[in-house]
Amino acid sequence: MKNLLLLILSLSVLFFPFNVNAETENDIVIHYFMEESCLNCKEVSEYFEEHLSDMEDISIRYYDVFDDENYDLWEDSLEAFERSYKTVPYVVIGGTDLQGTTEIKAYILDIIEYYQNNPDYVDVVEKINHDQVLLPGDFILNPVKKVISLPIIGEINLASFSLFLGAIFIGLIDGFNPCAMWVLIFLITMLINLKNRKRIWILGLTFILTSGIIYYVIMISWLQVLVNFAMIQIFQILIGILAIVFAFFSIKHFWKQRQIDLGCEVTSKKRRKKLMERAQKAIHKNNLLLAMIGIIGIAITVNIIELACSAGLPVVYTSMLAYQNVTSFQSAMYILVYVIFFMLDDIVVFAIAVITLKVTGISSKYAKYSNLIGGLIMLFIGLSLIFFPNLLL
Repeated sequence: MKNLLLLILSLSVLFFPFNVNAETENDIVIHYFMEESCLNCKEVSEYFEEHLSDMEDISIRYYDVFDDENYDLWEDSLEAFERSYKTVPYVVIGGTDLQGTTEIKAYILDIIEYYQNNPDYVDVVEKINHDQVLLPGDFILNPVKKVISLPIIGEINLASFSLFLGAIFIGLIDGFNPCAMWVLIFLITMLINLKNRKRIWILGLTFILTSGIIYYVIMISWLQVLVNFAMIQIFQILIGILAIVFAFFSIKHFWKQRQIDLGCEVTSKKRRKKLMERAQKAIHKNNLLLAMIGIIGIAITVNIIELACSAGLPVVYTSMLAYQNVTSFQSAMYILVYVIFFMLDDIVVFAIAVITLKVTGISSKYAKYSNLIGGLIMLFIGLSLIFFPNLLL
């Protein structure tokens, strides 16, 4: 009889296997990829100590990515979750990942609660560690994130929504930069004298569009540089110092402009004269295609020459992008929004001039204040990157 009962119990194990879930101790494992000298990682570690240390059934595993083995695991995890940027702090819980201080602090507690209520999950990092095949069902993306959908850009986490608003606001302010405006005003003056609205529209918009494309390429290129060094703390501090330097010169320029319009101080009078002569030759070419090519050449030259004057705000904004949790596509779309609003004031000024055949004074008036506002923005972001990175990152 005893042998029969033993046989039945043994067979029951085959038909009713035990299910290991999160009810056992330390079942919810937080894989935390960090770097010892990273300010943002320190911020997240302090947050964990404050909010997670007393929680039951929680285990935090720390991985310093400067260790080769940890680096490989971090890289494999980023690839598994299709992350475009290699930045820390980075957290994986089950089939969900969080990247960046803002996202981690915004969602970590909700993610933990989600897995406490849904104990049957797959630990993706553990599967990677044991060279097991990852399945689509292993991933539980965005289980608690609050998102909004925008045309073209797609879903945006509310925690990083400031990037979208920043693209609009900073782009508008940057557009009134006198270094980006003076050649356009000169072109408008020359074009109006043609009394040919079709030619005016074509040549003017050619200049504005070319300037926007050059600006876009420069910002994308700078972003790629930043992404490669984003995890290095000293680089973050250097960006902050650079922003403060740009802020100083921008506010100084505003102070000088209160009594007299200085225009852009980077370009010498001799160089300006040559650019104006080139613009006049291009505008008055009989062949429209040759005129457009000439205008494109001028736009490229001007944007490269004036880069030292106008690079402040683009550098600051792309720095914000590099430290946020966004995909390459979203970064490209954010920069596109920035450039569109950067060109918006040029388009408005140009359209008014074409319609009325008069050059408006709106640009010089607001350009002075753009230096002040832009300088204050760069000062705030620069100080934040150095002393209060959690405000932005």
